[in-house]
Amino acid sequence: MEERDQRRIERKAARITAQFGYTSQDNPFNDPNLAETFTWKKKNDADAITKGSGLGKTLAKKKDQNEIINEIEKVRKRRSDYEEEKEEMERIRAEESKMKELENYDEWQQKEEEFHLLQQRQRSAIRLVEGREKPIDVLAKNLLMFGLSEGEKKDRAKVNYKEKYNVMEELENLEAELEEPHVFLKDLKLQELQELLSDIQVFRVLEKDVGGNQDGIDSTVLKYWNALHLVTRAEIQDLKSVGSSGDNRNGANSSLELKREIEKMFEGQSRPALAKMKAEVEAKIKKCILGGGRPVYDEKDGSLIDMPYWQSVLDALLVHLAKMELSDIHSKMLVCQLEHLEKRKEELARPKAVPTEDEEEAAASKAEDEAIAAVVPDNVAADFGNLEEELGLADELEIGETSYIWQEKYRPRKPRYFNRVKTGYDWNKYNQTHYDHDNPPPKTVQGYKFNIFYPDLIDRTKTPQYFLEPTKSKEYCILRFHAGPPYEDIAFKIINREWNRSRQRGFKCTFERGALVVSMDLDRGSTVQIPIDSS
Repeated sequence: MEERDQRRIERKAARITAQFGYTSQDNPFNDPNLAETFTWKKKNDADAITKGSGLGKTLAKKKDQNEIINEIEKVRKRRSDYEEEKEEMERIRAEESKMKELENYDEWQQKEEEFHLLQQRQRSAIRLVEGREKPIDVLAKNLLMFGLSEGEKKDRAKVNYKEKYNVMEELENLEAELEEPHVFLKDLKLQELQELLSDIQVFRVLEKDVGGNQDGIDSTVLKYWNALHLVTRAEIQDLKSVGSSGDNRNGANSSLELKREIEKMFEGQSRPALAKMKAEVEAKIKKCILGGGRPVYDEKDGSLIDMPYWQSVLDALLVHLAKMELSDIHSKMLVCQLEHLEKRKEELARPKAVPTEDEEEAAASKAEDEAIAAVVPDNVAADFGNLEEELGLADELEIGETSYIWQEKYRPRKPRYFNRVKTGYDWNKYNQTHYDHDNPPPKTVQGYKFNIFYPDLIDRTKTPQYFLEPTKSKEYCILRFHAGPPYEDIAFKIINREWNRSRQRGFKCTFERGALVVSMDLDRGSTVQIPIDSS
């Protein structure tokens, strides 16, 4: 009997495990007797007394168990349906969010490309204004001056540098490059050309990405960079071929003769004639390609088509067309320069409104009275000690306003600068005791580096100087830089500690190509001493 009950319990446990995944050892109720039938003994005894016991009671008990199992199944199904519905809602919400992001992606990408192009133009413009230009800046100079519209100058090429410094306004004071771009490339070395090619590619890609989403995809600026990229790459290939064939003089001479012969074919040809020649050469090359790359008989010319030769002709023709494109764009830029100069000349020659004699006398007397009232005490007459009439100082003649060519370039102004503060940890005995690597002490100033730019000095024989001056606080001092006209003095407040003038510790004081560089480290000692003036 006991064995039969045990088998019944095991079968029930297996059925519960199959239906719900619960076992006597692993269930959410922590019930080790899960497979056993719960018996409410007191209730059964009461029922036996009132209703009796028998087969009906057993059937009712089994029916109740089946109902409970069905109810549990319904609950589990409702939970599963809810989870599936929740996952579907999350999927739909994610797709909607993705669609919104895709709608705004084009606009975001456009803004990002415009920002990168703006930064690239700003870097070139700043280097040009400060007189430290690179080859890419020289080639982009005319475009930045005359190749941009007014809207592009304001929106894309304006930068607040230091105190509201507009690069484009300063760039207009420079002179345009008169040398054609492809002629300028002849003076560059191989390494310089390779660096220039990568810089051109950056401009080319940015201009294409920004202009590619607008009308007029093939703009003048994009044509300029495409042509310049092709010519620069051809110059690099020529230098490499000359270097590789330096030992073989016969091969070098033959290649040079072939190049000259091909270039003679293009001399005196107009652009339509060159375009027609290009179509004919491409047709010949296409015949050779269809023929498997072997020489093909040309019925029109009555000769075999030499594919390597005509490929060289096509490459040289493309470079020649690119140079013509650069020359045309360069000529347009020079015309813009002339128009700019004429416009500026007219503005300078235009007479200004001259006030009448009465207005002029009234304004002069009013200004004189205000000046006297501000200076003379109350108990002193206004005309006391006035010797202007006696000395003839009031008889100065007005010669009118005069404009000078150099007045824009040499107007008094502060120099531009780029400074840095060197900071670090001071591991003295106190900090070593109270701090460690994970909890470092506060950073302290350990040095300075000043870069002051003087590209337009009138007297270039005098080197800029710096002076150290005291302040009210002994903890700080004033470092003043003086260079002479047209630059005003500029000063900075620094920590008043002794300088380490050892070159091994990074001390530097140089003036090269219009840039004064002063770099120093501060001693860690407590001695306070202002260094002597230096130049």
